[in-house]
Amino acid sequence: MSVAARVDPLLKALRDVAPAATPVRPAIATSSPAKPPPSPLRVGDIDLGELDTGGPLGISLGKLIAGRLLIQALSGAGKSWTLRRLIEQTRFHVQQIVVDPEGDFRGLAEQLGLLHLDGARLDAAALATAAARAREHRVSLVLDLSDLTPEDQMKALTAFLTALIAVPREHWHPCLVAIDEAHLFAPFGGFSELPLVRRACIAAMVDLMSRGRKRGLTGILATQRLARLHKSVVSDIQNFMIGLNTLDLDIRRATETIGWDARKGFDRLPVLAPGEFVAVGAAFSRTPAAVKVGPVQTKHAGATPELLVPEAFDPSTAAQRLSLDQLLAESAADQEAIEARAKAPNLRAVRMFLREPAFCDAARVYGALLKLAPNGARVKDLPKHLSRTPDQVTAALSLLDEKGALEFDGDGDARAVRIEKGLLA
Repeated sequence: MSVAARVDPLLKALRDVAPAATPVRPAIATSSPAKPPPSPLRVGDIDLGELDTGGPLGISLGKLIAGRLLIQALSGAGKSWTLRRLIEQTRFHVQQIVVDPEGDFRGLAEQLGLLHLDGARLDAAALATAAARAREHRVSLVLDLSDLTPEDQMKALTAFLTALIAVPREHWHPCLVAIDEAHLFAPFGGFSELPLVRRACIAAMVDLMSRGRKRGLTGILATQRLARLHKSVVSDIQNFMIGLNTLDLDIRRATETIGWDARKGFDRLPVLAPGEFVAVGAAFSRTPAAVKVGPVQTKHAGATPELLVPEAFDPSTAAQRLSLDQLLAESAADQEAIEARAKAPNLRAVRMFLREPAFCDAARVYGALLKLAPNGARVKDLPKHLSRTPDQVTAALSLLDEKGALEFDGDGDARAVRIEKGLLA
């Protein structure tokens, strides 16, 4: 079956799924009675969450599109939650493409009516075609790469981003491109020393965050550590949300990014709760603002699992649950097979030895010397004894010596040869 035949049913969905035009009322966080009433959001703002000083924090969608966004915090600190909040709030305002390396956004695609594009079912050419058609028809989608190996994820994203950027000018519509765990696709390191696949993926990410702006593409990256993300990818970003950080290097990088002094960063960043961020940039505020990201409407698949008390087992029951006896028997059988293979002769080497031109003469020489063992014979006597030419005997002796089968003694006419003693034991 051709690639087109396999892919057409999936790509046809790109034309059938169009973003709804009905506006939705933004969900504004309810403030505490002890705080002043929230101020109204500006026109064009989306509601991110609640400021620590009271009232909602709005994001200017226009400035977000122009300035891009980086969300950084440790694992479990609310990066994916924040991405989910942004996608929900902008659903009916702009085209959205979510790159999902861990499968955390499958539920979001289902609940918001976004196209779920399974990267494991499409090759690079098909992904490129899907990307171009998605831009042409302004289709919002989730690109799920969770069933691919890390290297294949990079290949898939490279093809997809390259096609997004390369569409004709008439399709340069505004589009948010949210990439979770961005450090997986653009790892920090010397560019020239990286494998070709990684270099290509980093180059595609750099293009998204630089050339992509003029083409309507807005990169929104989420990463665990600034130190793990390639600097060229971050250099053009103008809006930042920094969450929980505990490592010295990350805190220093983060405080430089948001414009705090180091002392304030070391005081504040390590104690931020999950979902709490410091936001700075033209899309938020020119000065750092502390915000608690608001609730999400869709199920957050990336949340930390709840504590569950394990069932108590005695050792005998635990062994039965693991089928330990079966595992031990399988391991023993595997070990026997390994040992048998280790003892077996190297068939490849044997076959090569048999194909040597001098093998037949070597067999005659070895048979003659075996009858004389442990003594040997003078080399000059072997051609006459075996009815072979001196050159044939020399080639046979060289082959046997190469395999470690012979010992030599003396020089000239007195030079003697015998079978190596270790082979006679």
